[in-house]
Amino acid sequence: MGVEEKVLARIRPSAEEEARIERAVKDLLERLTGLLRSKGWEAKPFLAGSVAKGTHLTGTEIDLFVAFPPDLPRPELETRGLALGKILERGEHRYAEHPYTRGWHAGFEVEIVPCYRITDATQRMSAVDRTPLHVDYVLGRIKEGQADEIRLLKAWAEGVGVYGAEAKVMGFSGYLCELLVLKYGTFRGVLENSLAWRKGELIELDRPPGRAFPEPLIVVDPVDPNRNVASAVSVEQLATFVHSAREYLRAPSERFFFPRPAKAMTIPKLRALAKIRGSGLLAIAIPAPAVTEDVLYPQLRKAHRAFLDLFHRNEFQVFDSHFDVVGKNAVFLFEFAVDTLPRVLRHEGPPVWVKNAKDFLDKWRRSPKTLAGPFIQGERWAVDVSRDAVTAGGLAKTAWRALSLGKDLEKAAKRSLQIHSGPEAVRASNADAWSRLFDKRFPWER
Repeated sequence: MGVEEKVLARIRPSAEEEARIERAVKDLLERLTGLLRSKGWEAKPFLAGSVAKGTHLTGTEIDLFVAFPPDLPRPELETRGLALGKILERGEHRYAEHPYTRGWHAGFEVEIVPCYRITDATQRMSAVDRTPLHVDYVLGRIKEGQADEIRLLKAWAEGVGVYGAEAKVMGFSGYLCELLVLKYGTFRGVLENSLAWRKGELIELDRPPGRAFPEPLIVVDPVDPNRNVASAVSVEQLATFVHSAREYLRAPSERFFFPRPAKAMTIPKLRALAKIRGSGLLAIAIPAPAVTEDVLYPQLRKAHRAFLDLFHRNEFQVFDSHFDVVGKNAVFLFEFAVDTLPRVLRHEGPPVWVKNAKDFLDKWRRSPKTLAGPFIQGERWAVDVSRDAVTAGGLAKTAWRALSLGKDLEKAAKRSLQIHSGPEAVRASNADAWSRLFDKRFPWER
């Protein structure tokens, strides 16, 4: 039995699981239909997602959409959609473009999502309105045996770390994997063709793009040419996909689908490794706001960029960095090539013959921060001044309040923000994150 046959035996739902899914879907649709009838709401519930297309893996979740008439006001759509979600156990309201409910039924994780009933993508009023069109497109074109090819691509993408369009991953969605198999025929066909992909790659199925797209990978949505199905894919995830494909085709292994879990290094090992590297370490911890990952991760990226920019502006050279959510904290880790600077800083002023040069001279002659000057350097005035902070940790402590970290993260930081430098930056609470920063192996190499 080959690698892919062995993998399919593990990821394809069993007949017993398929029967359980079918019973759960039937029961949920009956409950939704009954609830709609009792409330007098005109709407049609339907099965969506990978289960509807027959491309789901074992342990799948169930996606149910409820299509309301287009003339229903948006606030009412949201209210009714959340009311329908009450049929789920342990239901939680989630917020994407509009609210939906995630909960459980008969042992399966379930999402109930309201949308508008449309027949063409040009009629859409929200992003999820295209979903039934996606289901129809895939079901109308999928060939015998391709469901398993799609399953392989999804499981492989998850194994190498590029599966999921959510903000945390910035990778390949399930629908994107389905379209790629429809385009190239098989799992291996997708991998083989990906070797020729480059940044800005354009892939069409039935229709050319309706506009220009700026993203690294462009896959034109066959039901809406103005949408890029691959818009979430970052350039790093695109590159990781291509490299992983090359490595898998060179030496196929189940490790690409089922990598060993990453293990955190011990604190002594991490500190010893940091000592060998000879770099400066800094860890910033902020309580993770209680928001969805799709809200949290864009703020983490924004905060990460803000810290990097702060260090760059002040001449602290960041060698490597990483952000993560560890337990209840958002953690920002920085490894510095230079994390300590001299107290003296040379500040360059205007050319000597510029009219406002006097303002520069007046300011720095009176400043207690002036260590030498003002003096002429080339054609400009210059002054040696005292730095506000000589360490990266000191700078972060004094300047973080002026940074734009994201609404929820800023509120959390004002309640608690911890900064640790040097060996103290490596502690049990962030060992997982430091391990991920230092260990550059790909998942299948562990």
